[in-house]
Order: sequence, then C-alpha cells, then structure tokens
Amino acid sequence: LKFPVSSLRDRSQGQPLGGHPAANSLRLGSQFAAMAEYVEKTMQEMVPELDDLKRKSIFNEEELRQIVKRRRDFEYGLQRNTSKHQDFLNYIRYEVAVECLRSRRSKALHWRRKTISDFAGLRRMHIIFDRGVRKFKGDTRMWYQYVDFCLRSGSTKVLSRVLLRALKFHPREVHFWLLAADRELKCGHIKAARTLLVRGLRFAPKSAKLWGEFLRLEVRVACHLQAVRDSPEGFDKSAPSANAWAPGRLLFRRGLKQLSNSPVACAAFLAQAVQCLKEAQSEPSAGEGLKEWAAEIRTALAQWRPGVVEDQEWSDASDETAVNIWELWWNHELVCGNPWSTVTDSAATSAPLAVIRHLASTLAAEAVKGASVEEHTDVETAVVVLTKLAGKPRVAVDAETAVALLEALERCSEEASHATKTDKRLVETASRALLKRAAAEHPKSGRLALLAWSAAADKSKGSRLPLPTSKAQSMQSEEVVAMLLLVSPCLTQAEECDVKVSERQRYLETALRNLAPTVAPGPVVAAHLAEALARGGGEAFQEACSDARAVAGKMWDLPERRAMVLAAVLDGELRCWGMSTLARSAPKALRQAKVLTEHFEELLGQFSDDDPEKEDWWIRYVQFVQGASSLGDVVCGGMPSVTDLYWRAMRSVADQARYSEKVQRLLQLQCGGGV
Repeated sequence: LKFPVSSLRDRSQGQPLGGHPAANSLRLGSQFAAMAEYVEKTMQEMVPELDDLKRKSIFNEEELRQIVKRRRDFEYGLQRNTSKHQDFLNYIRYEVAVECLRSRRSKALHWRRKTISDFAGLRRMHIIFDRGVRKFKGDTRMWYQYVDFCLRSGSTKVLSRVLLRALKFHPREVHFWLLAADRELKCGHIKAARTLLVRGLRFAPKSAKLWGEFLRLEVRVACHLQAVRDSPEGFDKSAPSANAWAPGRLLFRRGLKQLSNSPVACAAFLAQAVQCLKEAQSEPSAGEGLKEWAAEIRTALAQWRPGVVEDQEWSDASDETAVNIWELWWNHELVCGNPWSTVTDSAATSAPLAVIRHLASTLAAEAVKGASVEEHTDVETAVVVLTKLAGKPRVAVDAETAVALLEALERCSEEASHATKTDKRLVETASRALLKRAAAEHPKSGRLALLAWSAAADKSKGSRLPLPTSKAQSMQSEEVVAMLLLVSPCLTQAEECDVKVSERQRYLETALRNLAPTVAPGPVVAAHLAEALARGGGEAFQEACSDARAVAGKMWDLPERRAMVLAAVLDGELRCWGMSTLARSAPKALRQAKVLTEHFEELLGQFSDDDPEKEDWWIRYVQFVQGASSLGDVVCGGMPSVTDLYWRAMRSVADQARYSEKVQRLLQLQCGGGV
C-alpha cells in the first residue's frame, strides 16, 4: 500500500516520519519494543498470583500456561491503536470465567484462608475496566457496564468513584446523577444526595426523572421529620420549628413550572408526585403541610389536563399522554370523594376523544366487576354513568369513539350479570340511540355500517331485509368478512325467493370495492368461498367461484385488485380440486383440470412480466399439470405439457434467471422428499 509517509508524525517527537527507511523502521521498532515491554511487565505482575494458584492446586501447570497465553494475547490486543470497545469486554468476559472456575475449585478444596489469588482476579477486572473507560471516555455503554460490574461484584467504594468520573465526562446523562444520588442515600448521606440532584438539575433542567426523584427524597425527609416531631421524646414542642413539608412543596411548584412546556415530562412528574403523596399519606404522622400539598397536587392535576390547557404544546399532546394525565386526575378525584358522574361530565366536555374512549372502557370494567361507582347516599352504578356518557353530543362526533362506546355498552349488557332489568333497558336504549346518531353522521364508517345492519337484522326477527348498500370506504378485511357472514343468511333467504344471481354479485362487488387500497382482498374472497362450501357443498362452492370471477370481470378500473381476486379464487379451487381428486373418476377429474388450466391462463394474463408473483403462478401451473398427469394423458385431454409450460414461462417472465432458480429449488425439494 502506498500512502504519503510525510503526513505521519512520530508521537513522541512530533516530527514527520519521512526520510531514510532505516530511520522509520527504527522508530517503529522502538514503539513495538515499548509495547512488548509494557505487556511483559504486566505479565510479570501476575507471577505471585499464579504461584499462589499453583500452590493451592487450583490450576495445574498446563492450565496456568494456557491462562498466561490468553492473557498475553489480550494484552497485546489492547495495546494496539485499533483496539475496540469489544476487545476490553472480551478480556473481562474471559477473566470472569476464570474467576468463577477458581472460586468453585477453591470451595471444593475447602480453602478458607484468603490469599492473593482470591483478590487478584477482581482487581484485574477493575483495572481492565479502568483502562477501557480511559480510552473510550465518550462511550456511555462502557461506563454503564463498569457501573453494572461494580454493583454485581459488590465494589461499593469503587462504584462511588466511577460514578463521579462518569459525571465528569457525561454531565447531561440523567441516570448517572440518579445512580450517584441513590448511592449516597444508601450510605446515609442525605445532604450529599441532595447536592448531586441539584447539580444534575443544572445540567438537565427538563428531566422529569431528576425532578421526581428529588421530590421523593424531600418527601421522605419530611415524613421522617414529622414523625420525629410527633414522637413524645424526640422533639421539643415548645421550640419554634419550620414546616417540614415546605421544601417539598417548593420543589413541586418549581418542577411543575420548569416542565410545563413538555406534556410528556409533566405527566411523568405529576405521576411521581401522586405516588409520593400516597406514600406520605400512608404514614401514621401527617400534618397541615401535607394537606396543603395534597390540595396543590389536586389543583395542578385539574389545571394541566390536555383540553383544559390552551397552550399549543398541550393541544398537540399525544393520546397516551392525555390519557395518563386524565386518569391521574379522575383517580385522585375519586379518592377525594367526587362522584363518577362529575368526572364523566368534565371529560365529555373538554377531554380529547382518546380519553373518552379510555373512560368508557374503565366504566365497563367497573360494571363487569359489579362494584358501585360512587360511595355516597345517591349511588349511581357504572352502567347508568356509562349510558349518560353515551348520550353526550361529543361521543358521536368521531366514528372510532362511537364504536368504543358501543363496545363498552355491549360488554355491560353481556357480562354484567348483576345489572338490573332497568339498567339493561337503559343500555339497549342508549346503544340504539348512539348507533343511530353515529351511523347518520359517519356513513363511510365500515364498523358503524356493520353494526347498524346487524341491529336491523336482529330487529327484523327473520323477515327479509334489503341487502345493505354500504357507503363505507377504506374498510379493513375483517370488517368486510364480518359483513359477508352477517349477510349470508339473508342471501340464502333471497335465493329461496328466486332473487337473481346478480344481486349476490352486486353485493360482493360493493364489498370488494370498499376495501382500503392497501388491504388485500384475499381473506374476503376466501371467507366468501368457505361460507358457500359450508352452506351448500361443492355446488354452492362452484356458484360462489363463478360469482367471484364475474365480479372480478367488472373491476376493470382496478387491475391489481382484479388480479388478486382471481388469484384468491383459483387458490381456493386448487385446494378443493386436490381434496376431491380421489372421490372422482379420472375422466371427470381431467375435465375439471382442463377448466382450471383455462383459469390459470386467465390469471397469468393479468400480471405484468416483471411481477414476481407471475413467476410463482407459473410454477404452480407446472406443478398442477404434473399432478394432473397421474390421472391420464394430459395432452390428449387438451392440457399443455410440462415442457411447453416451462418454455412459455421462460419467454413470459422478465427475470429468467430468478425463475430458473425457483424451478431448480422446487425440483431439489421434490427429489429430497422422494416425490
């Protein structure tokens, strides 16, 4: 390799390495000699440890020789300029394995007295980690792994020093501040922990975790001080004393002000504050300061709710954040004695729609459990509150919210066995009214159209209903399948009344056209064919296949979906033909196979030459003809030969190499399976 030698500089001299080749080789040789000298010095320091291991008969000479060889290799690897983060971890992993083996053998030999070999392994791992973090100061993963090693090995003193060094290079890493403060708390140094958290907030003032842990610390200190003051001998009651909860309340207000522009951080901080309040209220000793702080938290929860705050940041808050804050608020209100009806009225007025959906599911869960929702004289059940929520105007504004309320009402009527007849009538009335309003406001919603037609079918009690002409668009496959399964009894009834086949085809075409552009029609066609097969056997299945092919012929404006429909129909026909071959005579099976070859030809004409799916269907065509050849002469039966199909496919597909590879793979699988 040729490179400009003059651009390189000697590390010790700072001069270019250009000049005579002998001088360059001399300098490089001196560097290698220094590396070898350092490695050998390190290996010499291991001699007392190795002698002790040999004396204790923990390792024999051959094992010690292997250990020395591996350590020397690792040391040379770490001395390279190109050493990586993983090289240090591999060295440490090897040392951990050696130490575990040494510990097991030492216990087996019943060595009780501690010697140099019992401490050298842990010391060496700390040295390797120290060298790693010195070289990769900016790699937080290396620091976290060093901290984790200290925690697992019980090196508590080293842990404190490592965390302080990590904070020196990564002052904005929140978890380092939390770990350092937690370490000081475990040692009983409350003032040092408070100092670390204050310094951490200077570097990361928008961290909800730092504010929350700082608040937790102050609450614990306040609880301890309050308990000491309430004890008869622990505090002089005549002496004036400051409010123990004042620091915590001040910290709460400042943290809320600092995080008010971030809904996610504010939600996390409020959740931490509520948790701290619950822990403080569970203590036997409280005080007026705690009651005042509880009132501040209640006011803050009511004030910082998405939909109530008018700031732009809160208007754009995610649904998850909105649900978390509103749930915190209504749980706190219930604890304070407010009824669910008040919570429901407030949520229906100003809460985001995602919150209303979550509130409906919560009320349904309360109704299923059978618990009363309000604990005062005028008690209302969860079912009554849910029906009132379903009557709110905002519920029908969004189709997804209306469906969520309808599902909650249905769950109450089906699973709430303790509900009275009056409650069940209320649920049915509210469900019908909400479904009527939502279906009228959202005619393009597939779920609402499905629910509306299902309710009409239940109300008809066997009388014939007109087939629905759904205006829904962008429906999912499961919605269309559910609608087909609901309509199938009506279609069967229509056939008994001599209704034309075109009505069935019209409804199937409407269902396929209402699918979302990215949804494949395969599951819908498969459900249509499966229902016909279960209802009327082979004859009904053939009629369903004919209907689907006729519908595909009308979808000339959607060529891709037309090809998918034809592919799904042919796939169903191939499955049924394979299962019914044994029950038919050879001539009948060959006649049916000839019909399927025509369907293959029709489908292959729908794909473009560069479509990979066309290659797959050519391969299935070849497999089908191979299987049909066992029934008789396929050429005499009017079917093409396998050779003709192969050469036609080679001329038809764009990527002939890929098609040949697929065919060869298929042949290998057939030969390997003994076919």
